Amino acid sequence: MTRFRAKVVPTHGVPPVSRTHAPRYRMWRTLACALPVLLLPAPGAAQLPRPLGPLGAEEGAPFQRLGYTPMVEGAVPVPVGTLRVDAWLGYANLFEQDSSAAHYLYQDMERAITALTLRYGAAEGLEVGGRLTLENDWGGFLDPYIVAFHSSIGMGDRHRTAFREGRFGAYLRNGAGDTVLELPRHALALTDVRIFAKWRMAEKPMGTVALRTVVRIPTTQPTVGTERADVGVMALGTWSMAGFHLHGMAGGATVRRGIDTRDLLRSRQWFGMIGLERPFHERRSAVVELTASTQLLRDVGDHDIDGAPTNLLFGLVGVTEGGWRWELGMQEDVPPRGPSLDFTLQFALGWSW
Repeated sequence: MTRFRAKVVPTHGVPPVSRTHAPRYRMWRTLACALPVLLLPAPGAAQLPRPLGPLGAEEGAPFQRLGYTPMVEGAVPVPVGTLRVDAWLGYANLFEQDSSAAHYLYQDMERAITALTLRYGAAEGLEVGGRLTLENDWGGFLDPYIVAFHSSIGMGDRHRTAFREGRFGAYLRNGAGDTVLELPRHALALTDVRIFAKWRMAEKPMGTVALRTVVRIPTTQPTVGTERADVGVMALGTWSMAGFHLHGMAGGATVRRGIDTRDLLRSRQWFGMIGLERPFHERRSAVVELTASTQLLRDVGDHDIDGAPTNLLFGLVGVTEGGWRWELGMQEDVPPRGPSLDFTLQFALGWSW
């Protein structure tokens, strides 16, 4: 998790910057990559395979993970008596740097988020389970490749070249130079434990609706001030028709702040997801998703912190003849200037018995 420090930190030696708006090219590039998913050949409606999606995904920006971070998942519980294990990995490169008279923001890192989930069908239509979240932050190795790629297409690099490659840092300072928020580097840190239950509320030939509750228990020391457990509740749904599967999620969670974080964090957060799955084989599908949540931190006057984290995801999901379920996808922030992580490459693997 993160920790707070209140100290004066010298800012000399940091190159002055001004606000620059990321080009709209990134948003159009993302949409262009996602569009072919909808054009893949699909079986007829009468032969529509069962849904394999949605893609599992969650927000990875460090300042947006100070409370419960929702994870996208499907509405169908595992069958009664079935034990299922899922491993999800998201790897991301992040660079955000901005300043004004009131603040100085710096985020520069690569991070891997790993979610290990165990589910069990406790009864007909009832799934219970637990999850461990691991985070690993470091300076990384992708900086020179990203700068070279941006240069080749004439895209701005947002002052990346003014900082040493492979550098790690994540902090927010006020106008007086005091560090308001700082993220310590995690080395395969167990950041939280979650316990959850999913109940199937309704099931029809064309779709399923379920209710999911989850309790998140922070584990990393030092935690965020006097951080306590959060509780989340969400509705999940899937609907199949006309050669497509439509997935949805909507819910909210508490943000149980201590007295030392009350002025920084909001007390609750709402979130949602809508996704479209296009089967092109009985064991493979292409998926496009849009996720969004309300603002977690209070306004500081910076686009890279303020606003609603919103992401566009696209990728493939499938099952093998042996019963393994796999996902491969990419997540990118939309619009390109916002509090979400720049981009995330993700992979997931699951097995049931």
